[in-house]
Amino acid sequence: MNIPQQTIEHVKERTDITELVSGYIKLEKRGRNYVGLCPFHNEKTPSFSVSPEKQICHCFGCKKGGNVFQFLMQIENISFSESVKRLGEPLGVEVATSESRVDDNDMQFIKMHEHITDLFHHILIHTNEGEAALNYLIDRGFSSDILKREKIGLAPKMSSFTKNAILEKGFTEEAAYSAGLLSRNEENFSYYDRFVNRIMIPIKNHQDYVIGFTARSIDGSEPKYLNTPETKVFQKRHLLFNLSDARKSIRQQDEVILMEGHLDVLKVKSVNVENIVGLMGTALSDENINLLDRLASNVTLMFDGDNAGAQATMSIGEQLLKHGLNTFVIQLPRGMDPDEFIVENGEAAFRDLVKNEKRHYVHFLSEKLLNESMHNDLAYSQNINALIDALKYVNDSAIKSRLIMHISERYNIDKSQIESRLPVKNPVKRESGIQQVEKLSIREKKERYFLKALLNDRSLFEYCRNQIDAEVLTSQQYYGIFKGLCNYFDDHDTFEVSSFIQQIPNELLEVVIDIDNLKIQSDVSRDEIDDYLDDLSGKRNSNKEKKLLFAQLAEAEADNDIDLQASIMQQLLEINSRYKS
Repeated sequence: MNIPQQTIEHVKERTDITELVSGYIKLEKRGRNYVGLCPFHNEKTPSFSVSPEKQICHCFGCKKGGNVFQFLMQIENISFSESVKRLGEPLGVEVATSESRVDDNDMQFIKMHEHITDLFHHILIHTNEGEAALNYLIDRGFSSDILKREKIGLAPKMSSFTKNAILEKGFTEEAAYSAGLLSRNEENFSYYDRFVNRIMIPIKNHQDYVIGFTARSIDGSEPKYLNTPETKVFQKRHLLFNLSDARKSIRQQDEVILMEGHLDVLKVKSVNVENIVGLMGTALSDENINLLDRLASNVTLMFDGDNAGAQATMSIGEQLLKHGLNTFVIQLPRGMDPDEFIVENGEAAFRDLVKNEKRHYVHFLSEKLLNESMHNDLAYSQNINALIDALKYVNDSAIKSRLIMHISERYNIDKSQIESRLPVKNPVKRESGIQQVEKLSIREKKERYFLKALLNDRSLFEYCRNQIDAEVLTSQQYYGIFKGLCNYFDDHDTFEVSSFIQQIPNELLEVVIDIDNLKIQSDVSRDEIDDYLDDLSGKRNSNKEKKLLFAQLAEAEADNDIDLQASIMQQLLEINSRYKS
């Protein structure tokens, strides 16, 4: 679909790339640019750079990046026209497009889920069948606004409701089974509804599409919560519940609050605590942790106040701490979950708890291990070792000092005994990525400098445009950039890297950024350009060759060597034909 160039430029100029990228990863200022952990590959040291001045981003590791459109296309796996449409929406720019953000097979799964979500929601809100479940949710403090906004629904007490609805919509039973909406009897291969008589909580991916459900039983049947099984689009290791809604608040606060129950997450959202996401199971995958690391520097765990919640806090907290994240814990009263705390103590008390009662994970760990340590010398020794090992991963020196003091006082051990066993430097380092310096030949350096001069001054480009070919720019990459410039300067008076990179293949992105970053004198003359053309084309070398040949010709004439004279004259003619003045 063709979008007017004027519309594309309008959207690009009014979309700040730093703000866009910071919605996906946390960024830190480094000089004139910002850096962060690359969202396209796993890394420990930030190598993803964002330039507010040039409105481009680039990873020095995996080489991905570009302008605002290219970044959004890569991270959301969408088309160019869809990226323009998405970025244009908050600006009030309408871009008509029929293109899907995802491929056809994935979209089939999504359409099934969105259709069923609407049906379940209608049953809950508008039918007698949903009255008991609706009253249950209202009694738990879920307003009609929350239920409508989140599209909470009810799977009715019917074994074929979903199956029939899917078939009526034109989908097959096999497709619905693959999407996780139906189950199958493996003896006779008959299909039946996976979710029956359950409150249905839609789960969205990071693109804001419904791809699955968390289903809560309302009649005491087990399991209490039933999730969509693993499918092509529903993969728990890549998902965090409510992330699509919480992302902006997480980035603003540089903190994500991690919870267990999905209904708890929705309840907490209703009291204006928005930087919350829910687990998709009982553990965090490496993909989940890497995603959290890109989003925020700080993760706060708020799990249920029971033994299972305490154990999850212990294991997940250790994972996050050792990954290098600042990890904190909010402890709920014994036997309470967040929803129950809000019901019993009120919204203001809950917000106060979130604001003021964060303890570092090592603080939480020290308290959990304290009782068994006081009357068991072996446990005391083992637990002190465990706490000292955990302290190695604490990056903040002020917090580390406070934790050492706390452990010293609670375990009746001298601070020096702890400090002496800690490494001088923290093993988890947060340094900006350093670009590997590429070794370039003298020829490549000259070609880069020449291209940079042409980028800076369109008049110089036009002056020598017709003299440049593959014999001048011998590198395939540099010649490809030149051909891109030919098209670019047909429509633009000045060079802007964020616009230019949209017209070249992705593999040239890093080279263009490198050339654009070159520092050269601002007033390159036409004489200098002529010198570069002579040098790169070989004309300068040919003059030296001709001078040598003339000297040899004089000797041949003195010796009356007719054959040698003819040979030298032929060489001179070939040089002149190659480099006509």
